Amino acid sequence: MYQQTKLSYVIGHPEQEVLILKFYQLAFRYLCRKKSKTFTLLLVLLFINSMILSSYMILHATENSRITMQEKMGTKVVIEVKEGSQVITENEIRTIRDLDGVMFVNRLTSNAVDPANFNPITKSDSGKENNCKVTLLSCDDLERDSAFSDLRYRLMKGNMITEDSQKGAVINYVLGDANGLEIGDEIKVKIETGGVISVKIIGVFIAGSERSQMDTLPAVNRIENQIFIDNQSRMGVFDNVGYHKIAVYAKNPDQMDVLVRQLEEFLGNRVEITTSDMLYRQLEVPLNRIVRVMKLMLIFTLAAGVTITSLLLCMWMRSRKKEIAVFISMGKRKTDIFMQVFMETAVVFCLSLFGACVIGNAMAGTMKKLLMEENAAVPLSVSLQARDMATMFFAGGCVAVVAVCISLLPILRTNPKDVLSKMEG
Repeated sequence: MYQQTKLSYVIGHPEQEVLILKFYQLAFRYLCRKKSKTFTLLLVLLFINSMILSSYMILHATENSRITMQEKMGTKVVIEVKEGSQVITENEIRTIRDLDGVMFVNRLTSNAVDPANFNPITKSDSGKENNCKVTLLSCDDLERDSAFSDLRYRLMKGNMITEDSQKGAVINYVLGDANGLEIGDEIKVKIETGGVISVKIIGVFIAGSERSQMDTLPAVNRIENQIFIDNQSRMGVFDNVGYHKIAVYAKNPDQMDVLVRQLEEFLGNRVEITTSDMLYRQLEVPLNRIVRVMKLMLIFTLAAGVTITSLLLCMWMRSRKKEIAVFISMGKRKTDIFMQVFMETAVVFCLSLFGACVIGNAMAGTMKKLLMEENAAVPLSVSLQARDMATMFFAGGCVAVVAVCISLLPILRTNPKDVLSKMEG
């Protein structure tokens, strides 16, 4: 009679019904009855999971930004031959492309050629040969390793030369206006061996410094007479195709030293090799700072989460000592007691996961603005992804399990008779 009365006081059900109810049924009924405690635990877990999710969202965003920088920034090895008579052949370039650390090879060369169906721009009265020539610059990708990449030149209209799609010539607007050339027209230049390169104009550029050049400058050295073409058009005319300079882009900037050693062993002493990853290293600094801060914040969040949740559950377990002692004295297994408390925490934890995802998705734009300036050179795109939610579920779940174990361990190790005797007193 004593046990049934006391049990009714603790859980509000007859003894027979309690013995029949499963642990998950008791867990749900306890949560419904203790709404204030449930809501308090929900707020705590919501805050912890939101902090964990925000940290991982930012960490993944910085990693994605690092990968984007590796692909787009100037992380490259520049190779130049030491003597003008030597060149880097196509066979050597194919071998370089096959190296594990190589992402892209931009072949660069320049030649002084004679215009065939247009006149060069000149303000000099010199009768020398250089005052009748133009400079032909060939490449695989005009947006890299040229005056366009460092913003000295700007495309006015048309398209750039790219590795896969756009083939043709990009000329200066002054040269085009003087000769009545438009996009779609063909220009022809003659090389020393008598061959003719015919290529279609696909773009027009401006430098902004055309009018500031000296009048005595020969035509071959003037900006207006620089013509950019693709390497495929050049290869069709020159007999011995070779390049005096190439830019080898690395897949991973951290493996630049390995790539340099491979290139030195392959090309020998006839070339000069320099690395050009300073821009990437400079832009990597703010990302590294963010990573360090986020990792420190994540460690603090996990430690604080375990501590706060454990303290909260321990306080509640003290008030449930009588209930648990009665359960054990009635024959309930300690495993069922643990599973009931675990289920109570798990239900609240799942609700906090949903709330954290909603908050994280809403706060993504705000976190980006707090971490980066609006026109920052380092791209940072913070967004909620499936892997962030999976990581939050794992990390937050570990926090919840550890907290439940810490709070239940002292009670489960205590003899139920001792608890009941204190209850009688």
